[in-house]
Amino acid sequence: MTWTVRASRRVIRDRWIDLRADDCVTPSGQEIAPYYVLSYPDWVHVVALNTRGELLLVRQYRHGAGDSFLELPGGVIDAGEAVEAAARRELAEETGHRAGAVTLVSSLHPNPAIQNNRVHVCIARDVVASGSLRLDAGEEGLTVEALPLQTVLDGLAGGLIGQSLHVTSLLLGLAALGRLSLSAIAPRGDEAP
Repeated sequence: MTWTVRASRRVIRDRWIDLRADDCVTPSGQEIAPYYVLSYPDWVHVVALNTRGELLLVRQYRHGAGDSFLELPGGVIDAGEAVEAAARRELAEETGHRAGAVTLVSSLHPNPAIQNNRVHVCIARDVVASGSLRLDAGEEGLTVEALPLQTVLDGLAGGLIGQSLHVTSLLLGLAALGRLSLSAIAPRGDEAP
């Protein structure tokens, strides 16, 4: 049930965005033109607990929302870079920590309606401090926060981590680490689901 692309043109491409417009036809013959697609490289999110069992998070400004957000360490996977290598690199760059072991947990599509990339969720084990941060352009002001896992879980429904992709990655990573049970996530308020 894929669409046929009759034409495709680049609308804009720079270091931040790659937008194309496709002229499409559905299997039933309906024309949809233009249909916009954002092309991004794949990303990685790292779920990392330090030796005290605290979750390593970063807080950084996100201009689209005009606010700072608490997130998992992560970022763009460089061309030709393995997912696990990107997870190690991003963890070191953004938190100053290194992992003894990194494992891929899941690969998801952030928004398959308009984006063609994936986000890869990795867990990092045996994480220890190893040096200073090495931040990319646009990451100035980034801070590292190590929070007790239960504090993070208790704050999810209230928006402690306000980026939905990071919440999903966190839950998948914690489940893979054996650190999350279904009872750890409760609905907002006193109502039963």
